[in-house]
Amino acid sequence: MVPVVNAPVNDLILPFQLSGGAVRGRLVRLGPAVDAVLAGHDYPDSVGKLLAETLAMAGVLAGSLKYDGVFTLQAQGNGPVALVMADVTSSGEIRGYARYDADKVAAAPAGDAVPTLLGTGYLAFTVDQGPKTERYQGIVELTGASLADCAKEYFAQSEQLDTEVVLASQPPMDGAGWKAAAVMIQRMPGSQPGAPILTADDSLEHWRTATILLGSLTHAELLDYALPAESIAYRLFHGEGLQAWEPKALGFKCRCSLPKITSALQGIPRHEIASLKDERGEVTITCEFCRTVYAFDDEALERVYAP
Repeated sequence: MVPVVNAPVNDLILPFQLSGGAVRGRLVRLGPAVDAVLAGHDYPDSVGKLLAETLAMAGVLAGSLKYDGVFTLQAQGNGPVALVMADVTSSGEIRGYARYDADKVAAAPAGDAVPTLLGTGYLAFTVDQGPKTERYQGIVELTGASLADCAKEYFAQSEQLDTEVVLASQPPMDGAGWKAAAVMIQRMPGSQPGAPILTADDSLEHWRTATILLGSLTHAELLDYALPAESIAYRLFHGEGLQAWEPKALGFKCRCSLPKITSALQGIPRHEIASLKDERGEVTITCEFCRTVYAFDDEALERVYAP
């Protein structure tokens, strides 16, 4: 295992591989970053937990890709939570939000997040590398108990990759803020560049061993931030030829700005603006990610629509 000097304790993606590349993995730890995403939203705990795990899931998925732009993960359904989404830029900036019906969430029975909160719908993965590059998108139906189940189904159907995912989150307690974490391992096909030359039986045996070891990981261990991410990987996989690389830092940053909000406002016909004014005669737009409020009075609106 490669020693990492001055590695972050949390808010990171730790890439690793096992058995000479027969199995590839990512471990994501989120602390202050996920707490900053959820701050100011006053989400019910069940919604906050779902969003926290969506952020962790987005981290492990984004960490397995090479891209220059934005990776977005979103789940949309007909349940109490209509939409939950998270995105991760190639430079490690994360953000996310959830759209939900508070009364329906309060009335929802206890149970697994996908059927009780999201209902029927889909999970979508999108990579946007700018206007000059075609967007990549993958979609799978919301199935199983959790977002981890949905992701496993997507990789099995669309990529023909055996995948295992562990997701965990914890609301604020004992003076600490929100926490979220994820581990994903995937069985690499023999055609993958750099993959070891193995028989089908050997490849399957390496995979079975890795999944059994991952299955021994408890949520308490994964969310114990006194235990470095590298130590978790070592405890689980040191006997499987573990090789880990330098973690990539993650952090919360919203990409909203006055120019972007102004551009969105210009997409609304001028004659419809009057109907959007509040009691103060202003049009206000609130960023769903960071809750920043942008207010436009008559003078500001004239500038927005000036030729």
